[in-house]
Amino acid sequence: MNMPVTDISHSVERKLEPMTPIRALIVAPDEARSTIQELASQLKGIEIVGVAYNLRTAKQILDRTQPDLLLVDVMLQGLRSIDVISYASTTLPDLKILALSPADPPHDRVILAIQAGALGYVCRNAEADEIQGAVAEVLKSEPYLPTDTTMDVFKDVAPELAASAKERLNFMFQALLGFIPAAGLIAAVTGFLWREYWGQIGVRVVDIGVDASTRVTEFVLTFLVLLGILGPLHFVNNWKDALSSWANRRARLRKLGKDLKPIKIGRTTIGSIAANERVQWLAIAAVVLAITIPLDFSGGRILTIIIGAVVALVLLANLFSLDDYLPDWLRPSKQHIGKALFIDGMLFLVLLLILSAEVFLLGPDLRQDGLHGFLAPKVLDLSARPVVLTDLNGTFDPMEALYLGGNADLYVLYDPCDEVVRMVPVGSSRVEHIPQVQCSPK
Repeated sequence: MNMPVTDISHSVERKLEPMTPIRALIVAPDEARSTIQELASQLKGIEIVGVAYNLRTAKQILDRTQPDLLLVDVMLQGLRSIDVISYASTTLPDLKILALSPADPPHDRVILAIQAGALGYVCRNAEADEIQGAVAEVLKSEPYLPTDTTMDVFKDVAPELAASAKERLNFMFQALLGFIPAAGLIAAVTGFLWREYWGQIGVRVVDIGVDASTRVTEFVLTFLVLLGILGPLHFVNNWKDALSSWANRRARLRKLGKDLKPIKIGRTTIGSIAANERVQWLAIAAVVLAITIPLDFSGGRILTIIIGAVVALVLLANLFSLDDYLPDWLRPSKQHIGKALFIDGMLFLVLLLILSAEVFLLGPDLRQDGLHGFLAPKVLDLSARPVVLTDLNGTFDPMEALYLGGNADLYVLYDPCDEVVRMVPVGSSRVEHIPQVQCSPK
């Protein structure tokens, strides 16, 4: 049932003077610009306070104008439409929200829009009377769902409901189990690199006696360290939005922002710099890296590994739609999750390529005080400790060398002075650690 245009402002229970026009903000993708402009001209008794074509502009206009009605097209790139609705319903609880859809409504976005706070949806290409009626119902805090298209939405979504939360959890466990063969592959690759590394000085893997599981563990821990340092960058957009929302709710910060906006820096102003999304992202990313990088280098490696593991689990939870209990600042969009997993996969490959290059191009860096290098000593669990080997039976003189490892029968030593490998029977020998090997003048 359509309402007369002049009755819309009377139908809303709000503290406004009679005949005060309803103030509305429209948010839509840029490709729908002409349709939205036509829609705006058809809305009677409503004052359009702004039309936004992206998430950032929508939030700015919402914070500045605080309208009575929000019309959001669900077809913004990614799930930014849902982000707008969620942000609006959180910051302005009294705001009435109506979603706009194309002629063939995407069921997932329509349902997510209503879940985020929209009271209903209407086709953006619908007749003016239908749109006017939908607006009138929403302004009375009544839901509006067009019958025909809603039935289609229900039919489309039904197959997806078959995948219950339990099944999604099973999918996640299957993905985790998939890392078991991946661990075997990592063991094979790291074992190959390990053999190549020591093989350059004539040492066999079997002589040193380090098992494959140790190498896999070291490789995975190194990757988790990198993920603990760089992984939090995946959530910078969420933190940026949360900080913006927090700041906008504080009058003093809003006033300070208004006072600083006109101040010029070169040819631009502080306001235009602060409003730039890239600048905001880089600023928060710099703060994040300023915390995570020193944390690892200052002895907080265990904490860095924990952060990396948490980032990995959060990404998997988001990927398999198990993020219901995660806070908003740990819930990036599905589109961003795909990018994050791609970036992390590339990070893993880069780690492997750098390690391979170090093994084949540089080889062991054995000095008098031990083993040096960039990645290989950490990732492949390589070690060379300065020791003095003493035979308790006096069979040979005390020997200073780098201890590489051994087995039940032999100690494997490397003499950095003569650059030779020595195999010494265990027998009654005793090994003591020293600061470094002393080379005699030749």
